[in-house]
Amino acid sequence: MIEVIELKIKGKTPVFMEVEVPPKCMPLLVGNPKGSGILKWVEQPSNRESVLTWGIDASVNEVIEAMLGITLDRSEKEQWGIKQGSFTDAEQRLNELGINEVITTDNVVHPRDPSMLGTVIVAGGKCFPVIHNVSRGLCVLPST
Repeated sequence: MIEVIELKIKGKTPVFMEVEVPPKCMPLLVGNPKGSGILKWVEQPSNRESVLTWGIDASVNEVIEAMLGITLDRSEKEQWGIKQGSFTDAEQRLNELGINEVITTDNVVHPRDPSMLGTVIVAGGKCFPVIHNVSRGLCVLPST
């Protein structure tokens, strides 16, 4: 569902990474260095078109679970339309947003190309998530 890149780190694992982000993909989810939850929202990139993501002690699956939870909460508040009643409805919504190749993973309809939703960089036993397009790039179906 999300691109995973493993980096070999010589020496100490960095505390954070600065990552360039594509334009028009806001808001982003990045690793949260403190506070509640492992992810936090970033509304705008820096003037260098980048964001900081902090290394978190979590698995890729935990990052995906957190992404879905925090995205569904915000979707309900801001009416993004992420919850869909059927695969056909979800596919149509994503097609209208320019995503034509979709697949389903555990009741989540998402782009076939995992890089469209962002990346989790795994380095030195930590995850550095940079997740974008969640407001436009996924739909959640009812549990069966």
